[in-house]
Amino acid sequence: MATPNTAAQPQALAQLADIQEPLLVNDWYLAPGWWLLAALALTLLWLLSRKYRQQQLKQAPKRFALKALAALDKGAADAPAQITALLKRWLLSQNPCHPALSYSGEAWRQFLLKSLQNRQKTAVPTLPDLLALHYQRSPQQTEIQAYADFAALWLQYANLEQYADQHKAAAEKTKLAKGATDV
Repeated sequence: MATPNTAAQPQALAQLADIQEPLLVNDWYLAPGWWLLAALALTLLWLLSRKYRQQQLKQAPKRFALKALAALDKGAADAPAQITALLKRWLLSQNPCHPALSYSGEAWRQFLLKSLQNRQKTAVPTLPDLLALHYQRSPQQTEIQAYADFAALWLQYANLEQYADQHKAAAEKTKLAKGATDV
């Protein structure tokens, strides 16, 4: 005997939509806080890499000068002049308006000694008389090597900020003096 419920079941089943399985819950969906933390970490990583790249670009002239100094033929008669030119090219790359670019002889020697950082002054090899070294026919190899060693030390530890401040103060004084004469 057929019950009324059994006869109505095929009709009720026909009206139902197909059963669809729900989407799988993925454990890899991160909460917004984790996305924010990842974004902050990536930003920090990007800033650190940018800072490192800027430092590398700033140190590039020094590395180039040290390599050129190492590759310099110290047996040549004009080696002291080449070392001085190399030091002045590096100084020019650091500060194009530096007053020491025009120095020579004893003034250049005094600048080199004074611009070395204080803690490195104790390790300074003896710096020969540069004026005599530049104009000798055949300078002694020991003096050239001492100058080259000093140049390498100076390139690594030169302190140019104190001279930059002095140069800015002198430029301001000349600007003020020029302004006073214009009035």
